[in-house]
Parts: sequence; C-alpha cells; structure tokens
Amino acid sequence: MSPARKKPRKAPRVILVTIAVLLSFIGCYYARLWLQPQAANPEQPTSPCKDYQRIVALSPSIVEIIYLLGLDNQLVGVPRYSNYPPEAKEKQRIGGYVDLDYEKLISLRPDCVILLEEQAALSVKLEQLGIHTIVVSHDNIKGIIKSVDIIGNELGQATRALKIVSGINTAVIRQTSKHENMLNQPRVLISISRDTTADYPTQLIIAGSAGFHRELVHMVGARNAYQGPISFPMLSREKLIQLDPDIILDLVNTETWNKLGTQKLLEQWNSYKELKAVKHQRVVIIPGDQHLIPGPRFPQTLERFAHAIHH
Repeated sequence: MSPARKKPRKAPRVILVTIAVLLSFIGCYYARLWLQPQAANPEQPTSPCKDYQRIVALSPSIVEIIYLLGLDNQLVGVPRYSNYPPEAKEKQRIGGYVDLDYEKLISLRPDCVILLEEQAALSVKLEQLGIHTIVVSHDNIKGIIKSVDIIGNELGQATRALKIVSGINTAVIRQTSKHENMLNQPRVLISISRDTTADYPTQLIIAGSAGFHRELVHMVGARNAYQGPISFPMLSREKLIQLDPDIILDLVNTETWNKLGTQKLLEQWNSYKELKAVKHQRVVIIPGDQHLIPGPRFPQTLERFAHAIHH
C-alpha cells in the first residue's frame, strides 16, 4: 500500500505564472490547428528587405533572434514573458499569446511585426493596416533554424543570419554524430511543467507528440517514453507508473531552481520509488528558462540532453 500523501500546498504566484507561460506555448499548438485555414505560408518567398525601424516581436524565441541579428535598437515591443537577453526586459511589453494588448501594439507604431504561424490570423489584420509582417514556425527544429534565415533576409541581415545558422548546425552535428545508430535507446520522459510546491510531482505535463523536445531526444540516440497521440499530455500517477521511463529529464525554470535547488527537486521524485528512473537514480534536473523556449539556443538543450542520457 502506498504511504499517505500530504495534501499539496497551494502553489505560490511564481509557480502559477510559470505554468501559465508553459501552457501558453502548448496552447499555441492548438491555436495553430484552429487558425490553419487562414495561416500565412512560411515557405512563401521573402519580400525585398527594407530598413525597418520599429519592429515588434510576438514570441520570446523571436526576440532572441532579433538580438542575435544585432537589430535590438529597432525592437520596440516584446511579449510579456520575454526575459532573454536581459536587455529585453527594458522593452515595452505588449501582452502574451492569449491576451495580446492589441491597442498597445498599434500604439507603438510598428513598421514590422514578426510572429509565429499560430498567430497568423493577426498577421492578416496587421497587413490590412499597412504593417508588414513576417510569419515563422517554431514548432520543430527545422522551423527554428529556417526562421533565422527568413528574418535575417527580410531585415537586411542575411550574412549574419547565415553565420548564426552555420553555428547552430555545427553544434547540432557535433552532438548527433556521437549518437548515430545506437542499438540501446533508453526511453526518456521529458517533464516540461509540474507543481514543484507539492511533496511529490503532480500536475505533470510532459513532451508528447508535438514540440521540439521530443526531436532532441531522438537526435541524441534515445526514444520519447510517451508514444501516444496527445501533444502535451498531463499524466496521472498511474499513467506515469505505467510509462515507467528509463530516464526522467525534469526541465525547471530558473526562478524555481534558484528557490528550491536541485536536491529538493530530486527529493520530490523519490516518492515514486516504483519508477525505474528513480530506482536507478536516472532523474536529472535541468534548470534554465532557455530549455523551455523553442528558440535559437536549442543546441544548449541538445547538449544537456545528450549528457544527461549518456553519462
């Protein structure tokens, strides 16, 4: 019989905000399905580059690309949860995915707005107002890399974009070449959100059939423990025990990790002693906001995954 569980404490505001951020990324996947008939085609030829001076980026990952391209002086608006690089925190905030402040966006008088595919319905409205838009996809690794090229070409930074893409590809090849054709591929569960205020992991959301995390696992010679049809499933205790992964990668945002630390987070997992990963001490805490954002820093996450899985 399982020992009695303590009732989870009410999650503080920081945890609720963290879960809201992650759910916003998950929500984008479904929003994309709903908006698909109106979506702009990310493969469309780019228009001749112009000297845009008032750029608004509508996702944290796009903000990162703007800074990499050296166009931060032209960036006048960013989404609420954009915090990298640190300088982005000083930019005007225009809300989030599901609660965009449209009036604030327009008040910034942008001449170019860069958004994700799932926000393409907004692109149509902005174009009708004479505001140029660039639509990219960050649903997968290919889309992330391609978006650097698309944005760089449209904003007159094609050479710099090419250099960034080359660096990303080099980092990816360095990791994937080490783990090609591996015979024994461990089953890996990727936790992307959970209630860290409880004595044991609860409200556990994992990488499922969508998103870039599952791709990273395959790229380093492993398998996603979840093979079902749900994009980002929330697992019950029973379902987690049924999956029984060989390895658990617990992605934790920076603020939570600074507050609790690795040891406390690992202790919470010890309540699941039935799990193979817990028995064999193969639960790995991976802290850092960058590991939760499908942006140009994904090679860092790939490297952390490879080290966690194969060491």
